[in-house]
Amino acid sequence: MLWSDKKLLLTALMAMLLLSACDRQLVFEKNQAVPSEGWHFEDKIKFEAKVTDTTSLHNLYINVRNTTDYGYSNFYLFLDIEFPDGTTLRDTIECMLAERSGQWTGKGFGKIRSNSFLFRTDVWFPLEGNYVFSMEQAMRTLVLEGIADVGLRIERK
Repeated sequence: MLWSDKKLLLTALMAMLLLSACDRQLVFEKNQAVPSEGWHFEDKIKFEAKVTDTTSLHNLYINVRNTTDYGYSNFYLFLDIEFPDGTTLRDTIECMLAERSGQWTGKGFGKIRSNSFLFRTDVWFPLEGNYVFSMEQAMRTLVLEGIADVGLRIERK
């Protein structure tokens, strides 16, 4: 093996190690597509996350992918969190998808933009078990068009 080949291999291995180390704090992440005809206001998107760590603090993120045809600069959603004991909490979350200038936020090219919004820090899960996170669009329209998918990410702080 030539020195340049060894150097390339070593660089690739280092990059893989660094990238795999970035998500050590990831507890849960899942995204779900919204129907192409739009998100009906009564339809809930649910995620079930098994939590085993009741001592660490966590950060919670909402992932949103929207098309550039989305008709608003912001996106409201209701998030219900059902604890393993049946207790439920509700949050109303606003996600800013465009700047005042009209420029879309997030990453992407073409017609799709992706954002990850930190909406809660220092979250403590008091009970071990399955937590159910239910999302509903809260945009005061019967069928919301332009949201491609939504998701939930939980990271250990």
